[in-house]
Amino acid sequence: MSVKADAVIIGGGPVGSLIAYQLARFGCKPYLMEQDDKKAMLCYGRATTMWPRTIEMLDQIDLAERLMQIGVVTRNALHFRDGRRITGGLMFGSRMDQLGDTFYKFSLHLRQRLTEEQFAEALEENGVQQHMRRRVEGFSIDENSEDGYPVTVRGRDLDKDEIFEVKTKYLIGADGGKSTVRTLAGIPFNGERTTHRWIRMDARVKTNMPNPRCLNSIDSKSHGQILWCPIDCGLVRIGYVFSQALLEKYGGVEGVTQEVAVKEAIQALQPFEVEFLEVDWFTIYGIGQAIAETFSAHDRVFLAGDACHTHSSGSAQGLNTGVHDAVNLSWKLALNILNLGKKSLIDSYSLERQPSVQRVIDNDKVISMLISGQYPPRFEGRKEHPRDILTEWYTDVNIRLFTLGLGISYPTNLVNSADNNPSAATITPGERGPDVYLSTIGTGDPIRLHQVLKNDAKFHIVVFAGNPALSRPGLSALQVALDAPASFLRAFPARRVFRFTTLAAAAGNAAVDVLGVQGFGGGRVYWDAEGRAHGMYGVDEARGAVIVFRPDGWVGSAVALEDVQALGAYFSELLLGV
Repeated sequence: MSVKADAVIIGGGPVGSLIAYQLARFGCKPYLMEQDDKKAMLCYGRATTMWPRTIEMLDQIDLAERLMQIGVVTRNALHFRDGRRITGGLMFGSRMDQLGDTFYKFSLHLRQRLTEEQFAEALEENGVQQHMRRRVEGFSIDENSEDGYPVTVRGRDLDKDEIFEVKTKYLIGADGGKSTVRTLAGIPFNGERTTHRWIRMDARVKTNMPNPRCLNSIDSKSHGQILWCPIDCGLVRIGYVFSQALLEKYGGVEGVTQEVAVKEAIQALQPFEVEFLEVDWFTIYGIGQAIAETFSAHDRVFLAGDACHTHSSGSAQGLNTGVHDAVNLSWKLALNILNLGKKSLIDSYSLERQPSVQRVIDNDKVISMLISGQYPPRFEGRKEHPRDILTEWYTDVNIRLFTLGLGISYPTNLVNSADNNPSAATITPGERGPDVYLSTIGTGDPIRLHQVLKNDAKFHIVVFAGNPALSRPGLSALQVALDAPASFLRAFPARRVFRFTTLAAAAGNAAVDVLGVQGFGGGRVYWDAEGRAHGMYGVDEARGAVIVFRPDGWVGSAVALEDVQALGAYFSELLLGV
């Protein structure tokens, strides 16, 4: 007999595990399949760095703290040339204390296998079994299937050498750059390879480099720009360019042994002295970029992570981009699985993620060439050294914020309404919602807005009540609209898809004393007495506003208190009615 699951995820890496975890958290039944035995795999190499927005998203699904307990946090990136600190290098990771609207003013570094282990533990805590040593071999789709599971996934148990089947509603390929799911779905993977090769190695070292537990970089005349990244267990990730001259020196890739990698690293890091006490892992790999033509196919198959995009590690975007894929897809998929969301909701996954990933790819082409000492086409004719152009590149505030994930926004679509009231708030739908401190009733304890807006696959309807002494007419109109027979709350399964929060630009002994009601939509009330949240979102304290946050923390819509009925039209495009 075949097994049945709401979604089959192929690939037990961080992206596949994260999707399975979220689906289980949201009330769905995932089936996670991985061809290797992850528990037997050594902890080496692969992705190590998470940027602020990635950590924010993981925090909103209760995963960030467990990673920070075992990883390394860095708030600064130092850059050296000829032994002196100068401006340049990984500038986007420097002076993170200056980041204004996030409380994650740091990057987090730990090896990918440790991240996978933490995600696996979270999966087990949510009752999800990882099915190791199982390989996907094919799938078929029958939309006329009477059992509600139109996708049949055929796999092979590699230990028993037996074929098995899983019936499911959706198939997700998170199975890496050589994705079998992508191939089976017939999705083209367009890209290019370059002649550049880089070394990456994890080692335990002794060095006289200043602040060696910072995220550092070094300009080398012979080895490009050197990466120095502290990681878990007191180790450091070292990376450098392995030029054509070096390849010829050692007779090609086959001649690059661990001894060679260490010898060249010592040379590259001069004038700093480095003693290698232990080398856990090293690799030499080619640089290229590729992106899937679409991130979905047949309305039932989706790709995420390296299965739909690959690029260099020049600005550590691989895992971060994969997490963005996983978070964007999971809540949309869950609402569809639970018969709460329309097809338009799940269709927005590829529409949103593909342009964002294309920008990552375009940026990476520039970055990888500059790090390798070459001039990208857009900078042809420039006289400066490529390393100086790279400094110019990372100095751009928009590049920095996009790299850190904080500047990633999505275009206008059904999920990011173009029909919002532009005067209700200065925040624009499709933008990430900034974080800010609020205060609890009674104790006055500080609490972050993002702590309130947990990702549980519900839309957060946040009433920015303004100063009730001034905004009372709008608040009264809002209450009438919410209680009316034609209210959008009656058109949808409100408790399952909405969560209300009210922020008052005032404070008092009780919510009802300040607002005139206990709390809109039965949600909780917090004080914004100093008006920081209202000011950050550009809401007039005399008028108030209602801002809808998508489950993943991006803004979906913003309307005036008196126009809350417009939210009915917004949600009707995305959700199924009762």
